[in-house]
Amino acid sequence: MNTPTGTVTFLFTDIEGSTKLSQEFPDTIQSLLEKHNNILNSAVESNNGFVFKIIGDAFCCAFDKAEDAVKAAVEAQTALGSINWEGADIKVRMGIHSGAAEWTDNNYSGYVTLARSQRVMSTAYGGQIIASNNTFKLISEKTEDPAYDFSFRDLGERRLKDLIQPIRLFQIINDGLRKEFPPVKTIDARPNNIPVQLTSFIGREKEMKEIKDLLAGTRLLTLVGPGGTGKTRLSLQTGADLIDNFENGVWFVEIASLQDPQLLPQTIAQTLGLKEQSGKKTEDAIADFLKDKKILIIIDNCEHLIDASANIALMMLRKSPGLKIIATSREALHCEGEQTYKVQSLSHHKPGGSITPEILSQYEAVRLFIERATAVNPSFRVNNENAPALAQICFQLDGIPLAIELAAVRIKVLSLNSICERLDDRFKLLTGGNRTSLPRQQTLKALIDWSYDLLSEKEKLLLQRLSVFNGGWTMDASEKICSDEIIDEYEILDLLSNLADKSLIKIIESENNIRYTMLETIKKYSIDKLSESDSINEIHKKYFDYFCGIAEESETKLTGAAQREWISLMADDIENFRACLRWSFENYPVGSLKLTVHLGKFWELRSHFTEALEFLRKSLEHSGSADVLWKAKAVYWTGFFLIHQGKYEESKKNLNRSLEMFREINYKDGEAVSLISLGTIGVFQGDYENLFTFSGESLSISREINNRSYIARNLQNIGLGLMQQGDHDAARKKLEEGIKLYRELGDPIQLAKIIGNIGALEYLQTNYDKAREALNESLQLRYELGDRQGISIALNNLGSIAYMLKEFDEAERLLEESLVIIRDLGDKRVYVTAVSTLGSIANDKGDLDKAKKMFVESITVSNEIGDKYSLSKGFEGFADIYLTQNNYKASCILAAKYISLLESSKKNIIEGEIVRIENIKSALRSNLSDTDYETYWKKGESMTAEEVMKFIDEVELDYRK
Repeated sequence: MNTPTGTVTFLFTDIEGSTKLSQEFPDTIQSLLEKHNNILNSAVESNNGFVFKIIGDAFCCAFDKAEDAVKAAVEAQTALGSINWEGADIKVRMGIHSGAAEWTDNNYSGYVTLARSQRVMSTAYGGQIIASNNTFKLISEKTEDPAYDFSFRDLGERRLKDLIQPIRLFQIINDGLRKEFPPVKTIDARPNNIPVQLTSFIGREKEMKEIKDLLAGTRLLTLVGPGGTGKTRLSLQTGADLIDNFENGVWFVEIASLQDPQLLPQTIAQTLGLKEQSGKKTEDAIADFLKDKKILIIIDNCEHLIDASANIALMMLRKSPGLKIIATSREALHCEGEQTYKVQSLSHHKPGGSITPEILSQYEAVRLFIERATAVNPSFRVNNENAPALAQICFQLDGIPLAIELAAVRIKVLSLNSICERLDDRFKLLTGGNRTSLPRQQTLKALIDWSYDLLSEKEKLLLQRLSVFNGGWTMDASEKICSDEIIDEYEILDLLSNLADKSLIKIIESENNIRYTMLETIKKYSIDKLSESDSINEIHKKYFDYFCGIAEESETKLTGAAQREWISLMADDIENFRACLRWSFENYPVGSLKLTVHLGKFWELRSHFTEALEFLRKSLEHSGSADVLWKAKAVYWTGFFLIHQGKYEESKKNLNRSLEMFREINYKDGEAVSLISLGTIGVFQGDYENLFTFSGESLSISREINNRSYIARNLQNIGLGLMQQGDHDAARKKLEEGIKLYRELGDPIQLAKIIGNIGALEYLQTNYDKAREALNESLQLRYELGDRQGISIALNNLGSIAYMLKEFDEAERLLEESLVIIRDLGDKRVYVTAVSTLGSIANDKGDLDKAKKMFVESITVSNEIGDKYSLSKGFEGFADIYLTQNNYKASCILAAKYISLLESSKKNIIEGEIVRIENIKSALRSNLSDTDYETYWKKGESMTAEEVMKFIDEVELDYRK
């Protein structure tokens, strides 16, 4: 059958008191539920319905025709009533509602209809079927038909607990069903003044449960949060949901417009319907009224009358043991017995990752936007093209409900992309809220003005200055940057606490430290205020100087025992460093050069190669009259990071230039490190002459300046060169010397690298167990340090071991995991190894199409970066494939090129490689004449890499024909 969509009638059911039944009948409840489920499934399916979701014992069903939903409900209730439930007395309540909804892959969109269906069901008692007016209208004329053995009993207009407009409810009547029930469970069954809401309540399921749990154990609960986060709506919905617990009702006291604290008792008395009594204080009248009541009072918007609110709440609670209070405020009341609950913004998609309408629909902020946008523009739809813009809107607006609603209204005249583009000027864009709302809720700026105007002058000044931070800050940073002759450093702590209490900044506690942050919308507001002040340039300069100092200190901290701690500290402030650099390019060019150099080690350890190169390029462009030493260091770091992107020739130019500049000013440290990196290129390119020359010269300088870290790095490079040349004993000796030094220095990242090198050595000697042990140790260290490049290398090497052991599935898992990181880093050197090995696995598994695709990619990238060894492995892959396909000519040409490249790479050819070479030669000789073999072999040896790649294209074209 077709899935119902468009105007859909929903039947929602659940078992009354199911939790209690589970506790009382633990041994039989599962078998009883099976009977229940079978009855409901049968009734729905036999009446053309569709069960689209089952949550515990609750069924969610959809129908094209309203009459089918009613017939299914009657049939199910009749069958359920005839079952022997073995004493469990299972009774099911059912609700039916019709409205707009669309089926999207695996669920329904149409939050309002679905939510209202749930609310209709929640009004019923076990054994009862309640239908909404929408459903009644669709089938009322058909009930005269003898085929329909049911009728409707009008229960009148009732207010559901969703608080939107009242709805007329009907009870379904049938001869086989119970007819008499208590009054339906709607909020008008209890006294209350909960205002009707014009829009639906979206999400907040987790918060509602937490608030209800807290209120069960306390009598005063304050919902605290920034303006616009939905504290009022959340308190009202809580009151509506809990109204059955308060026989004297739920009463809402709105005090936002009240300016005189002395009038607060009078306002509460008026809400409760109390009249002034001559000679009796209003507080006493309230106390007398409440003393024997079981009642919930919601006091909304207390922040501007905080002391008065605290005093009246405490008085009422002391006089009335049956009273509970929910207060909403931007700061806590700070009175005896108070429990606070921080109201956060709605959930929203964070930047990064895949963005589709289906993924976005799980976020509350997105659902709110869609519901409000559809209300003003019924044709509005989210699709793959505009979904990223919607995700960005909700993120930029911090998931603040009021801001989301104000933005959604603009969908009448603007596209999602246009709204997104205008968010930098959000305070002009987000105006025109509901005219019936309080003035401060009609524009985003007015909302924040309300909070800002309640601050002291020093609090205002600090909030402005804190806007300079990006991604959060520490206490120390705010004390150093934001203090001056107006705000003393010692005052910052108390002022920060005040701003946090007033929900203008947030405190984030981690295992290592406490950081502070603010919502992006409040930050934008505060930036505007700071821009109007005379101190903006001074604050930015202090901001830059502070973080430049942190970066300078990190250079030594990141190479010793404090490495882990400092990687974490630096990562926390990455957005601050980026902001400082952006500011300094225009305002302090010399400073930008110094900061990029200081950040070099951190960028290396976190594998931020592309970002580092871009900042280095810009800082060198702006360097002007900067000191030669700083320019040379920046040029060195540029060459260093280019190595890690496989851009060896470009890297050499920069490293040779930095070496020349360091020699001009006789800076030995710079000479040594430039030579180390030139030696590293020799390792990667198999240029052993230059490797040993550069490393030997650097080793001599490093010993002269007594830099043990440089000594260890040179020993490591020499060891790698010896390992590639097949001198494994000498290589092991050099690497173990390096390990000893790194352990003495307490440098975890370099230790992880060299332990990985030992793993590679064991691999070459076919000691796979030892290789795995070393590589897993290296991988663990790299995970702890967040070294993404190191993680990718270790995973890559572990994948190669798994491949050699014919553990293909494990090898693929490790290599694919490695590639996810490699693609992000742009490290082509590691990339080609992983892709080539995946090609070999596909070939061995018989998936030749995938194998060819992998080998083409490996060959293309290897040729681009000049990696002869990896290029040879790609050609080897095609030689093997063509041998399998009996294309001996093509296989011979490719094998000749592969073997000649392998030999010219000057890398030692290990035993396994020699065996493979001899096997392919033997297979080709067995299938080719001596003349053909020699002809094809010589042709392959003489071809350039580009000619071989073209040859492969021609062979593949013939196959496709």
